[in-house]
Amino acid sequence: MIINKSKNQDSPEFPILGYAGGYVISKFFDAFKPFSYFLDRFETRMLNNDTVKMGIKSPIYITGLARAGTTIVLEMLHQHPDLASHQYKHFLIPYTPYWIGKVLRKNFKFAPPIQRIHKDGIFVTYDSPEAIEEIFWQDFFKGCHNENISNIISANENYPNFEKFYLTHIRKLILCQKASRYLAKNNYNITRLEYLLRLFPKSKFLVIIRNPVDQIASLIKQSELIIKLEHQNPFLKDWLRIIGHHEFGHNQVCINVGNTDLISRIRTLWSNDTTYVKGWAYYWNSIYEFVAKLLDVNKQIQNATLVVKFEDLCENPKKIIEQILEHTKLEYEVFDHVKQYYIKHLHKPTYYTYNFSSQELTDISDITKKTVARFDLKIPTNFE
Repeated sequence: MIINKSKNQDSPEFPILGYAGGYVISKFFDAFKPFSYFLDRFETRMLNNDTVKMGIKSPIYITGLARAGTTIVLEMLHQHPDLASHQYKHFLIPYTPYWIGKVLRKNFKFAPPIQRIHKDGIFVTYDSPEAIEEIFWQDFFKGCHNENISNIISANENYPNFEKFYLTHIRKLILCQKASRYLAKNNYNITRLEYLLRLFPKSKFLVIIRNPVDQIASLIKQSELIIKLEHQNPFLKDWLRIIGHHEFGHNQVCINVGNTDLISRIRTLWSNDTTYVKGWAYYWNSIYEFVAKLLDVNKQIQNATLVVKFEDLCENPKKIIEQILEHTKLEYEVFDHVKQYYIKHLHKPTYYTYNFSSQELTDISDITKKTVARFDLKIPTNFE
């Protein structure tokens, strides 16, 4: 976690005006999808001479189960000058990344940084990187957030309409930000690695993993927070649906890695307070067991993927950041000042404490044991 440098440490409980305004705009473009994609095609036509011949060089995808540390890795890499990524301002009109980027220029001062609604110490502005592209995935893949079917998209599947749109969209984003490569964080891409590697054979994947005790504690904290905020601000529930953020809240959807029976079991466990944590342990394990098996059987995915352990990133940031730069083939020198900042400021989260019973800790350990060993993770033993 990064220590916030802003002097404005106390952000409002929920920035109602800013979020409500964003929701209204998002709701409009969601309700009028034909118009939204008309704007996309019009923008593309206006830029055709600049984008038609652009290649997409080795995009970088950050993925993993929510609360693993994907956001902090995104925030860090976003500062590399070679990388273009979606930003909070793209929530407004995601279909025209070039125009929205030019109209809302980087040095336009919207407001001071505010802590994001996750209340996790990460402060953001309109220029902060964010997971946006899921808006398009859920438009083109109508079952991608249906937990009752497998969400895996394999390498041998073809979706020409999506692929044409997606590649063009990335080119426009790169062009606007005067970069050479695309950077995206998307937790749902964990089941799309083979498909993405077919689209971009030189893709680089960063799979972020965290020990299950810490990650489950964070998942539970976040679930409770988002549900509370949705009760206080009813529009938030609909907005999270529109923008494709289904990890938490009343509309939470599990990622189905090809085991629908397990999802049903997890739902049953979540419905009972005494087995609630156990359900999260099975969910954590399902995601990272899937990753482990994929890495074991697919050599191409293995070569394209670096598994980043969140604890290692916090405890030895210099080594892990250099591993990330080497794996992604990013230039070192232009990133050195960013690396030095993160070496100095990265630390483990301190904004929540554990509240697990001894039985819950035993359940987490037993359920995740093999996967923990596979990734050589360390489960904390001091729960004071």
